Amino acid sequence: MSKLEIIWPDYYHPKHSHMHVCNQIEIPESPEKVWQHLVRAPAWRHTKTMVQILNGDHTLCKNTMFRWKTSTVDFHCTVVEYVPNQRLAWRGKKGDVNMYHAWVLEPTNIGCNIITESTQRGGMTWLTKYFSQSSLKNYHRKWLEELCMQSHENGNK
Repeated sequence: MSKLEIIWPDYYHPKHSHMHVCNQIEIPESPEKVWQHLVRAPAWRHTKTMVQILNGDHTLCKNTMFRWKTSTVDFHCTVVEYVPNQRLAWRGKKGDVNMYHAWVLEPTNIGCNIITESTQRGGMTWLTKYFSQSSLKNYHRKWLEELCMQSHENGNK
């Protein structure tokens, strides 16, 4: 469906990672509308997620450092890819676990195709993938749905 793909740094590529999840959705909103919600990380209305920007203002941009905390993880992240209205990616670390999370927004005839993929490696991810990979995929699916809802609500105000 998508012509755009994640640009993986070799270290974080799925073929080198223990855990890899991919989610995708197409919505009737423009990439620009979705983007403005995606980069406002502290305002994400994602269940059980807290984002604290550690440098810069309230939006994500290249080299922004932030803390991404959920009920089960607490990563310190840095934005490493930033192409407005098209690509956003960050890498994160928690102890021996390294993660990479990327987003691609692609215009379509009805609005926007959103792809989000994440990999983890190191630490105990070789083991935790067996019982947490489906939870992570569901977490990302809900995140996409909530991002879509925010984009739609904002467009109707």
